[in-house]
Amino acid sequence: MRATLIALTFASICATTAYAITFAPGTRDDPFAPGKTCDAPMLASYGDYVYDWPSKYDLIFAPRDYPQWIWRCETSGYVSFPHEFGAFVDDAEKGRIAAYLAQVNFGPKLKDEASGVSEALLQHLAKIYALRDEDDAFRAYFMRYMAWQHGAKPIADAYRTKAVDLYKNLLAANALKDVDLLEGLYILGFYSYKLGHVDDAKAYFDQLKNAVTIDPKTRASKRGAPYLENLAKDVLAGKADDKVRFANGHN
Repeated sequence: MRATLIALTFASICATTAYAITFAPGTRDDPFAPGKTCDAPMLASYGDYVYDWPSKYDLIFAPRDYPQWIWRCETSGYVSFPHEFGAFVDDAEKGRIAAYLAQVNFGPKLKDEASGVSEALLQHLAKIYALRDEDDAFRAYFMRYMAWQHGAKPIADAYRTKAVDLYKNLLAANALKDVDLLEGLYILGFYSYKLGHVDDAKAYFDQLKNAVTIDPKTRASKRGAPYLENLAKDVLAGKADDKVRFANGHN
């Protein structure tokens, strides 16, 4: 996930007739167990409707929160999102992960994790990603992912607090540009509101409305981001509160 995470960010949400996300069976070679393979489901179909599901407030769009988005190796115990599965910065990064996998022997546990996302699996995934040489932008995304996966549990806001710190550092370093800037300002606004800092939230949302960025398609400059601004309005209206968006469970 070293590329921009939102494929259709801030575009108008198109009507669609099918509301199903499907995967096809797939396998990949286990990077840590030569000759062995891993369960790696292939995305077969999804639609723009995912941009209107409750996870939108954390900017986590299905199927990225689905169990199938975590590829799993029962032999080595390795797990990863698809984008980084076989990609390692260098031998040192891969070696750190290999040492951890040998220590925890998580492979047998994956046999019981075939179709879900348990707390044990999430923590195992987090420990593997902590050993990777990811940048702060990805770490902020991962905190959002963990927050969403924990639903209305108090620990979700602990992950959001970590994300706020990362986004503040990125913003202060002028490291966020265009789509990433818009995304960062929105998240800072939502998470500030969620953590009880309403005035800060409004200030970030005002910055979002006035931010001038370059459209990735037309290369023309534009102000604001209608999709995110609508999410911001929902946040301030209470529509993103836990009791509302988790009333019927997750997506």
